[in-house]
Amino acid sequence: MKPPMPELSREEMWELILQLQEQLGAAQAKVAELEEKIAKPKKTDRNSSVPPSKNWHGKREHRAGKRRGGKPGHRGISRVNQEPDVVIECRAEMCTHCGSDLSECEQELVQRHQVIDIPPVKPVIIELRKYRARCGCGYCQEGRYPAGYDEPQQVFGPHLHVLISYFNGTHHIAHQRLQRVMADVFGLSMSAGAIVNSLRRTANKLERPAYDILRQVRRSTIIGSDETGMRVEGANWWLWTLQTPQASYFAIADTRAGDVLEALMAEAVAEIWCCDLFGAQLNAPARRFAICNAHQLRNLQFALDAGDHTFAPAMQLLLREGLHLARCHDSLSPQAYQRGVEALKAACLSLLDLPTEHPDARRLQRRFRKHHDKLWVFLDHPDVPFDNNASERALRPAVVHRKVIGGFRSEGGATAYALYRTIEDTARKQNHPVLHALHAALGPPLLPIVSLFQQ
Repeated sequence: MKPPMPELSREEMWELILQLQEQLGAAQAKVAELEEKIAKPKKTDRNSSVPPSKNWHGKREHRAGKRRGGKPGHRGISRVNQEPDVVIECRAEMCTHCGSDLSECEQELVQRHQVIDIPPVKPVIIELRKYRARCGCGYCQEGRYPAGYDEPQQVFGPHLHVLISYFNGTHHIAHQRLQRVMADVFGLSMSAGAIVNSLRRTANKLERPAYDILRQVRRSTIIGSDETGMRVEGANWWLWTLQTPQASYFAIADTRAGDVLEALMAEAVAEIWCCDLFGAQLNAPARRFAICNAHQLRNLQFALDAGDHTFAPAMQLLLREGLHLARCHDSLSPQAYQRGVEALKAACLSLLDLPTEHPDARRLQRRFRKHHDKLWVFLDHPDVPFDNNASERALRPAVVHRKVIGGFRSEGGATAYALYRTIEDTARKQNHPVLHALHAALGPPLLPIVSLFQQ
C-alpha cells in the first residue's frame, strides 16, 4: 500500500525536490570516497616503507604436502668431538646378574660421548695492594695499579663492566632485569645506580675509539646514512648513523634536520652519499647522491597494486634489469657494459614521458624526473650499492632496543648507547669479537676470561 501523497503547493514541492537532490549528491560523494578507499591497496612492507612489524599477521594456513625440518638433499651437520677438559670413567662395579664385584676386572671401552656444560660462575674478589719505596736519591716512588683498575673508588673490574654493557647494548636487557641476571647467574648483587654508573663509565672509555671510527668514516669515498626515532626524556629524538662497509658511527640528536649530518662530517665532503629521499639526507655534504632503489621498487609495487599497469611494472622491470647488469659487471667487456647502461638510462627517460592518468604513477614519474641522476649511480660506480639496506641493517638493533627498553631517561644514557652501537657494529663489520673490542677500550682483566669460569 502506497503512503498518501503529502498535500504540498508547487513551491513547497520544488523546495523538497531540491533538498532531496542536495542530500543525494552528498550521499553519492560519500559513496565515491568510500569506494576509492576500498579500492586503494593497503600499505605493507612489500609496497611501501612500512616495517614488517606493522603488517597484519593472520592465522597461518596449513600448507598441504609441506613437512617440517630439512628439505630433501640437505646435509646434516653433527658436532665434532673435541679434546675433553674433564674425563669421567664409567666402569662396571657389580654384576646385576649374580652380584659379583667387577671393580678389579679388566674392562674394555664400548662407548663414549661428550657433554658440554658450564660450571657455576661466581665473582672473583681481586685485592690490589699498592706499595711505596724510597729511592737512594731520597724520592719516594709508589707502585701503579694495572690499566683498567687505576680509577679511584673503583669497585668493579673491566670484565664486569664489559659484560654489563654487552648484556644491555647487544641483548637489550633493561636495568631491572639486568640486576636479576647478575644476581641469578653470577651471584653478584648490584644496585640500579651501580649499573647506571657502569654504563656511564664504559661510555667514557668508548668516546676516543668512537671518534677514531668517525674520522675513518669521514675519509671514506662512499658513505651511507639513515636515522630512526628514539624517546629521550619523554621527547622525540633521533639516532643517526653514518656507515661504510668497514665502519659505523652512531649519534643521538634532538632534531631530524640536516644540520646533524653537517656537524658529524665537519669539513669533510663525501664523493657519493647513499640515502633515502628524506630532505635532510639529500642535504648532506656530498658531491653526488645515490638513492635507495629498494624503496622505489616498493613504491612502484604500491602503484601497481593500486591499478597502474603501464608505468609501474615497466619501471620496476627496468630497475631490476639495472641490478642484474650491475651484478654482471665483471663478466662483461667495458664496451658492452657501457652500452647496457646507456640503453637503460634512455629507456628510463622514455618511461618518464609515458602518458598515464593514474595519480600514483604520475606522482612517481615526477619524483623520478627530479632524481633521475640519482637512480643509476650504482651503474656508474661498482662500489655503490643498489639500495641503502646497509644503513637500515645498522639501525635495526636500535629499533629492537627501542621496543624492548622503551626509551632513555637521560641524554647521557642515549649517548652511551650510541657509543656502544658504534663499537659493536664496527667490530662485527671487521670480524672482530665484540667483547675483545670492548676490552681494548676498557683495558684487559687481570684474570683471563676463561679462568673466571673455572673457579
